[in-house]
Amino acid sequence: MARPCRPCRAPWISSFALLAAVTLSLGACKTTPQSDTAGDAGGGDTIVVVEPEVIEPVFTEDSANFVADPITGINEPAYGDPNPSARRVALLLPLSGASSGLGHDLLDAATLALFDIGSTGIELVVADTQGTAEGAAMAAQLVLAADPDLIVGPLFSHSVSAAAPVARQAGINMIALSSDLAVAEPGVYVLGIAPEDQVERVVAHAANQGHLRFAVLAPQTRFGQRMVVAMEEAVARVGGTVTARAFYNPDGLGIDDSVKELTAYPARQADLEAQIAELRLRGDEVSLAAIERLQDEDAIGVMAFDALLVPESGSLLRQLSAYLGYYDVNPGQTRLLGLASWNDPTLIREPVMKGAWFASTPDTSRAWFTDRFIGAYDGDPTRLATLAYDAMALAAALTSSGAQGDFSERAITDWRGFSGVDGLFRFEDDGKPERGLAVMEISTTGVVVVDPAPTSFEPPAVSMLVSE
Repeated sequence: MARPCRPCRAPWISSFALLAAVTLSLGACKTTPQSDTAGDAGGGDTIVVVEPEVIEPVFTEDSANFVADPITGINEPAYGDPNPSARRVALLLPLSGASSGLGHDLLDAATLALFDIGSTGIELVVADTQGTAEGAAMAAQLVLAADPDLIVGPLFSHSVSAAAPVARQAGINMIALSSDLAVAEPGVYVLGIAPEDQVERVVAHAANQGHLRFAVLAPQTRFGQRMVVAMEEAVARVGGTVTARAFYNPDGLGIDDSVKELTAYPARQADLEAQIAELRLRGDEVSLAAIERLQDEDAIGVMAFDALLVPESGSLLRQLSAYLGYYDVNPGQTRLLGLASWNDPTLIREPVMKGAWFASTPDTSRAWFTDRFIGAYDGDPTRLATLAYDAMALAAALTSSGAQGDFSERAITDWRGFSGVDGLFRFEDDGKPERGLAVMEISTTGVVVVDPAPTSFEPPAVSMLVSE
């Protein structure tokens, strides 16, 4: 995706000595390292300065000056000199490898955020993780040469796990773009929209509407196991009961049997046969009329649950919904619950999905961001691009919080939180996020909001303990 000329030459660029930019490229250049550190980090790795889309080696890790003269527009008199008091933010993204397209979309979004905010207090240092754990660890090690004040990224959980020890040892806080809560810890703050938060939100809403008997149909994967645990914990918090659990092959094989198991179809079918047999023994007109009515049924009995979580999306979700309808799960008796991926206009065509609820970030700013991104880059952003935009907006907010900026744990975990394109969010001390999510409903005409996202967080409870 081509970078836009206008943001790249805007006045704020001169304030970012390494903006979008400056890449600490792992293996992107074949320049022989000029320091022992570079050699240890990755064989032929070197810090390079790049014009968007063009990589040229300009200086190495032992350079004392990070200001790059050759960058077009950086040193033009009309734009001024870089801000000597600016805080450096390192951005770790998969800019090469299988996920390079996604990584460049996130880089575009981060660049756009700095352009929109117009802050002169941030220098952006960009490093390629190659989408691997090894690449992330090397990228984190390389950016230390730029002495960053904050690290944003990496994106994938395995990359976060690899880069986090480097950041921790250097005493640098990290805003990870992953949505995997398992990588969260003090100093590693997960910004991704965690599915566990979505489950908690939609379960709480369902309970408020009187649904207290829950079930879950999940893929037989690590993610599916996470969703079952999240469901059980969320249901326990609202005083409900999980009455049924079933797993299916993520390849789609045998999902018929999984839905049968979940809905207790064989048992309900046996109940039907037993009832018909009993009516036949009676032999009266009323019983014979009842048998005639039951002939059209495959099974009888109500489900053991009135709310069902299905953490799936796309074509497999449509297959599951068809089987759920076939095995007597219907909107009149059971409320389907899902994740933000259900914000899919094609789902309104699925009868069993009518009235389904799912939790999602509010859409109010999403449309604005999409239009803004398309206007700048002439292409649609990936769904995850908002994470990079919000991360850089957060960094700018923290920079403006004091004369020298504040990337401390105290500032990052401010209970009031922050507002971004994806709505309200804040971080707990353990690195996990809390988000202000909305609850949406799938209707016959589209998706509607049934419970809006909160606009503010409650302050923490005040301890009544008095120190002596």
